[in-house]
Amino acid sequence: MIRKSIMVLLAVAILATSGFAQASKAKWDGAKKQFALEKGVKLRVGVDNDKWGTQIVAMWDRMHPEAQGAVEYVNFGSAGGIDMITQLQGEAPDVCLVVDNEIARGVQSLLNLDKILQNLGANVAMEPYFSNTNPEIKKGTVKFVPAAYNGMAFAWNKTMMEALKLDSSDKNKDGLPDAFDTWEKIFALAKKWQNDRPSYQGKPVNIVYPMSLDEVWSGYSNLTAAGWEIFKEGDPTKPGFEKAEFAKGLDFVKAASDAMISVEANGAKTPGASMTWRWDDALNNQTAPFFLAGTWMDINGAEVKGAYDIKFSRLPTWGGKQLTPFVASKGFVINGFSKFPSAASELYRLLFTKEGMQLMIGNSGYIPALKAGSPINPDYSADQNKSEMNLAFKTGVIWPLPAALLPANKGKQGMDVYYNIGLNLLFRAVWDGERTPADVQAEAVKLSTDWLVSNNK
Repeated sequence: MIRKSIMVLLAVAILATSGFAQASKAKWDGAKKQFALEKGVKLRVGVDNDKWGTQIVAMWDRMHPEAQGAVEYVNFGSAGGIDMITQLQGEAPDVCLVVDNEIARGVQSLLNLDKILQNLGANVAMEPYFSNTNPEIKKGTVKFVPAAYNGMAFAWNKTMMEALKLDSSDKNKDGLPDAFDTWEKIFALAKKWQNDRPSYQGKPVNIVYPMSLDEVWSGYSNLTAAGWEIFKEGDPTKPGFEKAEFAKGLDFVKAASDAMISVEANGAKTPGASMTWRWDDALNNQTAPFFLAGTWMDINGAEVKGAYDIKFSRLPTWGGKQLTPFVASKGFVINGFSKFPSAASELYRLLFTKEGMQLMIGNSGYIPALKAGSPINPDYSADQNKSEMNLAFKTGVIWPLPAALLPANKGKQGMDVYYNIGLNLLFRAVWDGERTPADVQAEAVKLSTDWLVSNNK
């Protein structure tokens, strides 16, 4: 086994003269029900942790003893798989883990999957992730099959809640504590604590929920409190900030502020500028009973170290509406410049077997993004946290990160408008009481319109 970093790959990269991958057809062996292996095959699979990579290699060696040692893994971290392929081409991994919204900018460098793999993806992968990342599926073009969710679920610290004498029972078995299954109930708790601040493990509990404002990716769910969805019309030039639902999402932020769900040690409301990424702190240091947790976080490790129990569910409702976090997917692509497209297709097939999925949940933080009843769904009995997170994603309202490119500027995604117009400053202003939701909405509409005029050309 040789573990190579992206820096080493960059150093040895030999760029092909063409910017486009050449079409290659994998060969299916119907008798063996597998793809044929080319003579002298050597493959690299790109993943984001050593443990999982090691197990993928071991699975290949078990399934293909005639080609033991033909596969090695590359650990290139959490992102950048598409960039590796487009920049390194033939020197990049043959099969690579990527985030779904990366596909659009590198689609020309990816191998079109064989019909066998296309049908496999259609049968097992969770919608809408499969169809949204393969817009030309009706033309027989499929470049990506989602393998895992990549996002955040609502989390609550059962041990902490019980120590604080909060009812944590879940009689309807929906994953949420019945006494706190709406934001109205959670806000009421925060208001009560203003006059009766509890302590946990010798420290006052100043945060009920560490809402994110200054980090807008995980703060997106706040805006969905009345059903708003960015780019709901499917047009990357129409983010929808003018919608009434967006204004009501800002009302949700104001309601959270009025309830003072996060205060400082002196009892003053936490400033909007400090409402940043605090999810890891809630998990590892038990600073709040309710929070969001990501699929990449070491939940099991935190529980063992701290001797507490974290539960997972869909987000609570507000005004009867289900809040919705961004939940992307990660999946695999085949490098269009691979010298061994048939063997790469065989490795790809193995990743989408029940054994392949079991290896993923046992050796990474990922939750498979598979349809209910899929024949390759793994057994979650050994990991209660993943089982609960899986249910949270399946019962919550989720959708992929919009990945559409601007029609007049293929170098930018429509979603760039969300990250580049200073929305965090507007959210802060609502939280701090400096501006009304209506005023902030008007500013968001103006800023997004100006940004699109400047960038969509």
